[in-house]
Amino acid sequence: MLILRPEEVEGLLTVGETIEAVEKAFAEWGNEPEINLTRRRLHAGAARLNTMPGALPSRGRIGVRIQCETLTVTEGTQHYPSRSPLVDVVFDSRSAAPLAVVLSSTKRGAMADGVSLQTSDFMTASISAVGTKWMSRPESESLTLLGAGKQARTHLAAMRAIRRLKKVKVFSRSRESRERFAKEMSSVLNLDVNPVENVREAMEDADVILAATNTNVPVFPGEWLRPGVHVTSIVGSNVGMVKAGVIQQKRRELDDTTFIRADRIGIASRAQAIQDEQGDVFDQVQAGLISWDKIFDLGQIVTGQASGRSAPTEITVFKNNGGQGIAELAIADLILSKAREKRLGMEVKWEEVY
Repeated sequence: MLILRPEEVEGLLTVGETIEAVEKAFAEWGNEPEINLTRRRLHAGAARLNTMPGALPSRGRIGVRIQCETLTVTEGTQHYPSRSPLVDVVFDSRSAAPLAVVLSSTKRGAMADGVSLQTSDFMTASISAVGTKWMSRPESESLTLLGAGKQARTHLAAMRAIRRLKKVKVFSRSRESRERFAKEMSSVLNLDVNPVENVREAMEDADVILAATNTNVPVFPGEWLRPGVHVTSIVGSNVGMVKAGVIQQKRRELDDTTFIRADRIGIASRAQAIQDEQGDVFDQVQAGLISWDKIFDLGQIVTGQASGRSAPTEITVFKNNGGQGIAELAIADLILSKAREKRLGMEVKWEEVY
């Protein structure tokens, strides 16, 4: 069994290969629905324990990701005062032998063209990239980014990996944040990233709109969406947060009109939306505004069981509604492979601790 420390994990991955690994994992899940369980969150006051189990039979892997964090909400925005390292426990699914314990900081150091982003966990951005790849128009070259935090950084790198972006607009409520983000990311990714004054201006000529925020309320009105645009949103609500008294109402990033106008809706996991009674997608179905037969799991789209887009004029939405164990396991297995190549980590004979 290999034990990897956070400093050994940083810098091992590239953006492209991480997205590719996650895409393959969703394809496998689409063909074998039983190999992934929904993310579960245990709330105890301000503390939250996240667990994500999954399996990859093609790789002979089964495992779970665990992380603990504290969270607060201020003026409609969610914050994380403290977070544990990400802990991936990986087993051999054929022999049940433990293969690795991977301890990752939230700076895994996923690389973009040889330049370290030094930002947050790349799983969420990889799932968003796969959904956007399969649902946006292939010729998309204009991206609007709503948000200028850690997730926005990793998501911009991921979008650049799947589309030939020529123009990027970024909006954040803080002028300082959006201007700093534009300057830094223009340099890091060699892209034309421009800060804009308001959401309406940001959305005007976008091919892809990416909402990567910590908001608890919709970030734009669906009436503003143009034919042919694609929207990807990352906020995954959790009714448990309401029941625990952390927030007053379930989190949302998109409004009802956006879902009503969408010709096609993709989602990381319908089961996750139902389990967590999420504010985006689940509540609209319960209200009769949209129906489940209009909403397809990403695994179905990647495997061709459902179409992500059938016409250039369609409005499409991908709801990245929560990290999934299948995606995390794919990344952990990639980390493990690279670590073994570089002879990193500490080996423990599991027979001695069995």
